[in-house]
Order: sequence, then structure tokens, then C-alpha cells
Amino acid sequence: MQISVMSNIKDVKRKMTKVERKVIPKATSQALNKTLTRAYTFVVRETAKATGMKQKDLRQLVSKNKASARHQEALIIIRGNAPNLIRFNARQNKAGVSATSWGNRKTYEGAFIANSGRTVFARTSDKRLPIKALHGARPPREVVRQKIDEATAVFGIKQFQTEFARAVNLQLARMAK
Repeated sequence: MQISVMSNIKDVKRKMTKVERKVIPKATSQALNKTLTRAYTFVVRETAKATGMKQKDLRQLVSKNKASARHQEALIIIRGNAPNLIRFNARQNKAGVSATSWGNRKTYEGAFIANSGRTVFARTSDKRLPIKALHGARPPREVVRQKIDEATAVFGIKQFQTEFARAVNLQLARMAK
């Protein structure tokens, strides 16, 4: 799952002066990286609400690739399969295990926490074995399902416009010195 915000940079470059050609690539990458940081926070926060995972655990699954003056593209990549229910604030109770997957607390009857408190299991039959691990919400799927990717794109475009104007002014001020 990748989220990218693109702009019409090539058309703008054709109409630039020599000074602007030096300033714009630096300003673009600077604005993209500031926007990336804010969009990353937005994605982690919204995905945590949608899945019920802790932001700390989600940050291990979400990575970001920064832009440079040559490669003007910033990416947020969300990877990973559905984590075990233990990642969703699971607690053992009399009926089974209670966990907050998909943003709602639910009791999984007959489930239990084992493996030194690292995994939630459920029996597949009336016998002691076999058992299966229980999984919660898959973050990449929830980003698409909850339309977090679309909201991030809108957020990113607005943020990029603001940051780009700031970055151009900063680069022009540096060239004037």
C-alpha cells in the first residue's frame, strides 16, 4: 500500500528563470519532506483509530521514503499482515479474551492467551489440540477500506501548498545572502 501526492512540476519548470531553476528543486524536496512527516503522523493516527492498534505498534509497519532534489517523490508505505489479537490490547477474562480489533472491544469466547503472553489462541475442536492463532485488523486493508488513503491525499495536497510557499521563500532568502 503506497500513498503518494504528485503535482504538476514539469509544466512549472518550463516557465522558470535560471535562479528559479536552482531554487525550485530544493524547495520542492524540502516541502515534500515536511509534508511527508505530517502525513505520516496523520496516517498512523487515523489507522490506529480504524484498526484499534496502538500507534507505537503501527509505526513498526509504516515506513516513509523521503524526497531528494533529484528524486522528487515522497512515499508512505504500509505493510504487514493481520497481527495477532495480542497487539489489540487483549485481556484474558472468564469468558475468553477481550480485544479492541477494528476499533471495537469484542470478547472472543473460549480464546486464551499463551506463548508467554505473546499470542491469542482458540481451539478448533472440543479436544485440547489443534489450536489456531486469532488475528485482528490488517492495517493496509483498513487504510483502503476506511478511505484513509484518500483523506491523506487531500491532507497532503493542502499541506504541500503551504510548505512549498515557505520553502521557496526560504531558498530565495538564502540565495540573496
